[in-house]
Amino acid sequence: MESERRDKDGKPLTKKEVQLLPAEELSQRSGLPVNICPDSHSLYESIAEVMIETILRKEGQKVSMILPVGPIGQYPVFAGKVKERGVDCRNLWTFNMDEFLDRNGRTIPQSHPVSFKGIMMETFFERMPTELRMPIEQMFFPRHDNMDEIDRAFDEHAPDGVDLCLAGVGPEGHFAFNEDPNFGHVEVSEEEFLADRTRLVLVNTSTVDMDALVASSGDRSAIPPFAVTIGPHDVLRAKRTEVIFFAGKFQRNALREVLFRKPTIRFPGTLLKLRKSKDGTLVPQNITIWTTPVEAGPVTTQTV
Repeated sequence: MESERRDKDGKPLTKKEVQLLPAEELSQRSGLPVNICPDSHSLYESIAEVMIETILRKEGQKVSMILPVGPIGQYPVFAGKVKERGVDCRNLWTFNMDEFLDRNGRTIPQSHPVSFKGIMMETFFERMPTELRMPIEQMFFPRHDNMDEIDRAFDEHAPDGVDLCLAGVGPEGHFAFNEDPNFGHVEVSEEEFLADRTRLVLVNTSTVDMDALVASSGDRSAIPPFAVTIGPHDVLRAKRTEVIFFAGKFQRNALREVLFRKPTIRFPGTLLKLRKSKDGTLVPQNITIWTTPVEAGPVTTQTV
C-alpha cells in the first residue's frame, strides 16, 4: 500500500515518524518554508507584514484577500501598521472565509459573541484610519442568503484568484468550514469537493468541541450548529497562501499532516498545497507555514 506521507524526496514516512520529527527538521524534510516565530506576538507581527507587503506590491492597484477569523491577532497589528506607515487600503477587497448560522440556518447577528463579521469589524475594519481604509462595501461576508453574490464577487474582483489567502487548519483538517464532506449516507467525490463554492454546512462535532474549548470555556451549547463557508474552488485559486498554526498543542498533528500527507479530501488542509488553475487543473503550490514553538513541537501522547 502506498504511503500517505512522504518527504520532499519522495521517501515514505510512517505517521509516527512524521509525528516525532524535531521541529527544526520540518522545513528541510518537507521542502516547504516553515517559519517558527519565537512567540505569538512575533507571529502576528509577521503575518500583518505579509498583508502590508501584498498591498504595497500592487502599487495602488486592486488587492484581494481571503481572510479568516482564527487567527485574528494579526488584524490589530495590521491596522496599526496602516496608520503608522500611511498605507492606502482604499483599493483593498476582502472575502471573509465563513460565518456561523443558528439552528434554523439563519446567519447569526453581528452582535452575537462568535459573529465573525462582528469580530472583523472590531479588530480589523474599525481600527484602520477612516481616510485609509476601504469602503465597507469592499468587505464581503458570506451569509445564508448571499451565497451566489459571494461567488459573483470572486468572479468579478478576483477572476484569477485572490492575491493573498490566510488560512488556519483545524485538528481534523478543516480550512474555513471545509471539512471532509463524506459522512453518514453522503458521498462526495474529490472532483465535486474541489468544485464547491460558497455553501451551507453542518459543523462537525469535533469542530464544535474545539470551538467550545477556545471560545466558550467548554460550553458546547454556545457554538452555533451550522455555518456558511466559501469553498475549495475559490480558496485553492489564491495566488499566495499563508497557513497559520497559532492555537496551541492541539494543532501539532494538523501541522505535520499538512506538511507530509498527500493531498486528500479526508484531511482538507492538505489540499492547500495545490493551486487550481483557471482551466481547473491542479498544480503544486509552495505554501508557507507560520507557527510558534508550541504548535511546531513533536506529537506526543500523555495523560492529562
